[in-house]
Amino acid sequence: MAKKLESYMVPLTKLFSQDFFFRVPEYQRPFLWDAEHFNDLIDDLTSSRSDEPYFLGTLVLHEYQPSRYDVVDGQQRLTALCILLACLRDAPAIQQETQLRNELHEKIIQPERILDNVPAKNRLQVKDQAAFNALITKIGGAANSVPDSSKDTPSSRRYELARSLFWAKISKMTGDEVRQFAGFVTQQCHLIYLATDSFEDAFRLFTVVNDRGKQLRRIDVLKAHNLDPRHVPGESARSKYAHQWESMEDQLGEIRFEEIFHLLRLIYVKDKPQADLQSEFANRILGKHKMPKAGAELMDELGAYVNLYDALFVARDYLDDEAKDAKYHTLMEAMVTYFTASEWKACLLSYAKQFGREGLYRFLLKIEKIYLDHWVRGVRKDERYSTYTEILKRIQAASSPAQLLEEIEVDATSIVNACHASNFYNAGHAKYLLVRAEIIASELDHPRHFQVRSIEHVLPQNPAANSLWLENFSDSERKELVDSAGNLVLLSKSKNSSAGRRDFDEKKKTYLKPRVSDFPRSMEVLDYDAWTPALIKERTRQFASSVLLDP
Repeated sequence: MAKKLESYMVPLTKLFSQDFFFRVPEYQRPFLWDAEHFNDLIDDLTSSRSDEPYFLGTLVLHEYQPSRYDVVDGQQRLTALCILLACLRDAPAIQQETQLRNELHEKIIQPERILDNVPAKNRLQVKDQAAFNALITKIGGAANSVPDSSKDTPSSRRYELARSLFWAKISKMTGDEVRQFAGFVTQQCHLIYLATDSFEDAFRLFTVVNDRGKQLRRIDVLKAHNLDPRHVPGESARSKYAHQWESMEDQLGEIRFEEIFHLLRLIYVKDKPQADLQSEFANRILGKHKMPKAGAELMDELGAYVNLYDALFVARDYLDDEAKDAKYHTLMEAMVTYFTASEWKACLLSYAKQFGREGLYRFLLKIEKIYLDHWVRGVRKDERYSTYTEILKRIQAASSPAQLLEEIEVDATSIVNACHASNFYNAGHAKYLLVRAEIIASELDHPRHFQVRSIEHVLPQNPAANSLWLENFSDSERKELVDSAGNLVLLSKSKNSSAGRRDFDEKKKTYLKPRVSDFPRSMEVLDYDAWTPALIKERTRQFASSVLLDP
């Protein structure tokens, strides 16, 4: 338990004093604010009344030594404020006001005190220290762009972006305006800080609402937990795993990296979630029977899964089999692009982790059809979880890929029925199945990328008055067939509603031809002399009978 828990609202001048020294710990994400955040901050501050307090948000801090704090939540705000103070310090209008500049400088740099044996020290230590120091450690540093040699990380480029946006306003201020604005920022701008000397309690506080910053995600708390000295005792090991974590997130990107934790939760627990992600790992995974322990074991296993995820779903080159690579790559890209849920990926990851490449393409085809069966039937999430957890259990228990593939049965009846539906166009699964039909119709001697802009009705939904469409189709036939799969093609360019209503002969030559050239099944339309009810019905039948063939 924490021995101390503090909560105070303080002005910036108090927070940037000798009572506080801040450190952005290794487990934190990089500096992520962008131009919108910086512009909002400087615009809000410059437009606020200088005689009224202004609330800048909340900080969550872990006091690891007296007056020394790790920033659990609030690094984005603190970093931006330091850069803002540096720009005020270096404003052209106060170049001759040495005392004012020194006072602003001491807000961001603790000056050396020779008699007290106190060295000069940054109020805030960040992860990309060199570029940050170029802005703040020397008076005059914020007046110039950060040297190119320092702009080698996303964070350092954001430091420079903040400097340039703040400088654009501050450099135009008069001396009186700078003095007034600096006084307002330091005296009237307040923050609430919550500080505890307990590492665990600090992270229980991280969910405090932060109006301006990028709040810690659940996986950031997981990162902190796994870098806790109780799990990784050595400082060099913690630094190594912290950088490894950031490297893995850079490898996959923020969204995919977060997704992998949800997939791992499903793989490990083989049950539907009972709490948030961080609680699931803390209470149901880490250190439990046959599951990784917190710290190095989890970090190493995460690294293996990240590489596997990358090879399966991003690079899509996992099979390392020239005969199947093009098929796998093309089909997987379509699944990743159009499938709206991700639980199926857990099954692929688990299979590849246990059996490698053997039989994986056949397994993928089964998983795809299971997903499609759920999709066309509108299966709820709980039932989906039940299906996938059963498959994960079978993977774990199977002695060979052949045994597993024999055990997994797929009934495609519902998918075929969905392909025959008269309202096929309005179904969420329509675009994916149409893309799949294009894959089946393609010669997959190399990976194919189907960039679909839209779905087009050959028989228009709203034919023009006096058009041949009204002569060739009765009202009942149009109602029955217009949204059926046989009447639909994919376009690689944007729609044109008026051109789409032209009669068939003109429409296919002037409108469809340049828009369907990337899609072999859709191009078949160009070979027909007429578009009739019988032809639409036959194309629907062919679509339903062939769309699920193995690529």
